[in-house]
Amino acid sequence: MKMDHAEARWQRTVPQLFAAQVRERPDEVAVSSGGAQVSFAELGERADRIAAWLTDRGVGRDGAEDVVAVHLDRGHDVIAALLGVLKAGAAFLALDVGAPEARRQRLVAAAGAVAVVSDGRLSVPAGTPELRLPDGLPAGPVSPVDRSRPDGLAYICFTSGSTGRPKGVGVPHRAVVRLVEGGFAELGPGQTFLHLSPLAFDASVFEIWSPLLTGGRLAVHPPGPLVAEELAHVLAEEKVTTLWLTAGLFHRMVDHHLEELGGLHQLVAGGDVLNPGHVNRFLARFPSVRLINGYGPTENTTFTTCHPVTAPVEGTVPIGRPITGTQVRVLDDELRPVPAGGRGELCVAGAGLSRGYLGDPRATAEKFLPDPYAGTPGARMYRTGDIVGELSDGVLAFFGRGDRQVKIRGFRVEPAEVEQEITALPGVRQAVVVVRTDDHGDRHLVAHVVPAPGELGGEHLAARVRRALRAALPAAMIPSVILTTDELPLTANGKVDAAALSVPTRAPRQSDSEYLAPRTPVEQLVCDLWAEALAVERVGVADDFFELGGNSLLAMDLISRTEAVFDVELPIRALLHNPTVEEFAEAVEDLIGLEGARA
Repeated sequence: MKMDHAEARWQRTVPQLFAAQVRERPDEVAVSSGGAQVSFAELGERADRIAAWLTDRGVGRDGAEDVVAVHLDRGHDVIAALLGVLKAGAAFLALDVGAPEARRQRLVAAAGAVAVVSDGRLSVPAGTPELRLPDGLPAGPVSPVDRSRPDGLAYICFTSGSTGRPKGVGVPHRAVVRLVEGGFAELGPGQTFLHLSPLAFDASVFEIWSPLLTGGRLAVHPPGPLVAEELAHVLAEEKVTTLWLTAGLFHRMVDHHLEELGGLHQLVAGGDVLNPGHVNRFLARFPSVRLINGYGPTENTTFTTCHPVTAPVEGTVPIGRPITGTQVRVLDDELRPVPAGGRGELCVAGAGLSRGYLGDPRATAEKFLPDPYAGTPGARMYRTGDIVGELSDGVLAFFGRGDRQVKIRGFRVEPAEVEQEITALPGVRQAVVVVRTDDHGDRHLVAHVVPAPGELGGEHLAARVRRALRAALPAAMIPSVILTTDELPLTANGKVDAAALSVPTRAPRQSDSEYLAPRTPVEQLVCDLWAEALAVERVGVADDFFELGGNSLLAMDLISRTEAVFDVELPIRALLHNPTVEEFAEAVEDLIGLEGARA
């Protein structure tokens, strides 16, 4: 059967598109990172060396779709590693170096990784080949390698699973090509993208490959915790033109660092619902910066629909229209089209679809269905579970989920997976995790835990649960509040009545260390500010902001409030380097000149 032009457009691979850029602009800068610059030709040569190392160890032999785990911080080395894996004909599994060790090991095993490219900080199973960068690259000349295929697997991205197990989404090369050529953002020479997202987050696919496959430049943000001042410096220093921000980070930047976004050409925000007030503030201040609301599940390769916001928004910020190579349908429970103006489940088809879930044919069959509207044998569509409706001008608007799934700081979270981790802990009989929205519009997980018989509840059990979760789950999956209760309310049919679960305005302090009261006026004010930011009843001077549930977004709010109360200027690093009340209060005292406050 002859392939039409639209289908042929996607029959290319990541290495093929990159090779075209190497031929066209070999000496131009491809990646800038920490003061170092790597040209397209140099990046291609490094990737060839990595591909040769993998090939020599049997990776991708006889067309096998092997998976290679990549465990490296952001930087030019990891970009070369990802490209090298793809050239070898394998798929990469990018690991979050900040995730708990147990979680990383679990994902490596689930993906069946046959080799690892790392910095030496990951415990590699015995017998698994490991290439350590930057010192392990083979010496001597190597021949260019490219075993990639358009329908071959490009990467595995794990998302939270409703069964309690992470789900590995397998994405082919053609889907990445469709993302890059989706037509929703301006790409090409002259565009500089910032790589800021964690590598395990599928937004990094957009950040990395959009410039590298179209002749732009990729500027890599230094690894480590997000620091707003450092982000602002990188944006200016690297002359970044295109930036992707999660909704929560976009809101904080508008609130606290709006001016730093003025040098951009285009800003893509999303991963959750955008607040109209923040969108309108940004538009009013920078009308010439193109603001795009990007929506899409991992199963359809980062973005499905996009909406350029060109005028002040009233009500919901639309998620827009499908990008090039994508078809969307709004269907009812019987998979019939919803009449104009109605709401239904968003189903997605087209070149961006992933293969499904690694090693889970049942879950794949449930979510990836034969597409009855395609008119093409074998065509599939993905049921997103998102409820949408068409607005009067034909664009789509998001109206929530049809299940329990939620986005936390841009990451997809299934509360059932968190519940399973909690109930597996000693001393826990039952747990339910619900979602609450705070005054900023941010969603948070709240865990209600029933102690096992003979187990004491209260703050000590809550602290023990939090400590165990920190060792097992990514930060976005850890509840901000953990409450213990003797029993959970039930509905008439015996199910947990989530609506009847109350969440206090201020949760109990959750620490298994002794409470130490503030000793100075500054410590008292800091304790009060932290209690307000973390929504807890009290905070002691020895308590750690991040161990109590704090995160980088809350830290931005806290720093701003602290500056206003004490009339000082504080970088977020002041909190990162001084995470306890005692340390932080002392840093504040130094700034306001109270050297004798502790005498």
